[in-house]
Amino acid sequence: MKVFDKKARKILLDAHWRSGWLEAQTPGANADDVSYAKSKGYWFDNLITNHDDLALDLIRAKDEVTAKEVGDAFLASLSSRRLELRSALGSFAFAKHFPDHKLASSESCKVSSGATLCQVCGYFDFDEPQAEDLNILNFERHKWGGVRHDDVTYAWFDLSQFRREMQIQPTKEDADILRTILRISASLPDDARPSVLAKELGGVLKSNSAERRVLIEVLSMAGILHPRNRPGYFCEFTPAFQREHTGEHYNDWSYPAIWWRGSDGVNASAVATFFPDI
Repeated sequence: MKVFDKKARKILLDAHWRSGWLEAQTPGANADDVSYAKSKGYWFDNLITNHDDLALDLIRAKDEVTAKEVGDAFLASLSSRRLELRSALGSFAFAKHFPDHKLASSESCKVSSGATLCQVCGYFDFDEPQAEDLNILNFERHKWGGVRHDDVTYAWFDLSQFRREMQIQPTKEDADILRTILRISASLPDDARPSVLAKELGGVLKSNSAERRVLIEVLSMAGILHPRNRPGYFCEFTPAFQREHTGEHYNDWSYPAIWWRGSDGVNASAVATFFPDI
């Protein structure tokens, strides 16, 4: 079980962000810091894998956690601001109905980089497996609560780390915060977009705009803020080629939150699944 370590977390964050992203070529942490962060479970060697192995690993990681566990962790993050715990709900939702599939037997296409894009899950598979930087993914977990929950690598890494995190129990304050989030979400004007909801939540919990954006995207992936007439992840898995964009070049919300409007309100069934005590 990994113990929360402020020093190791700071090393991770400072290695990637100093009032903005650090350039990849800029050393962000010295050898001693890296060694310390690695010893505490905050720093990782690069991952080298392939589509088929990673798909199986994601399914296994999902099977090791429950909807209530990720729901409780999300709840506990609301007052504690433990964003790495908040993230797991989005990754679990993505993996909930993730299909057991192999690249060779799935619809795919070659892209300009030379990779083969799986049209089912969206994974880019190279003939020579590429090294993936897990530290960037871990940074995103701790900085914002994740930003790519529909990425197979991120979802696997997030859920794998979630099993190692020391959990904290949600409080009455956490439950009250979530009830307020749900009440506001259900009472917006019919044409309200996710950006409107993000602003309305500004005074509800300690957060910045980026954190609130991720919170909304996670709730949308979990089916709680589900846009009507669009496939999602709560009752099914939406393949990569079906995750439609609105076509608005300025709109960079993730799927399916990008389609949510105030008229969609809150899905009570999804709330009951992940937050049965609310």
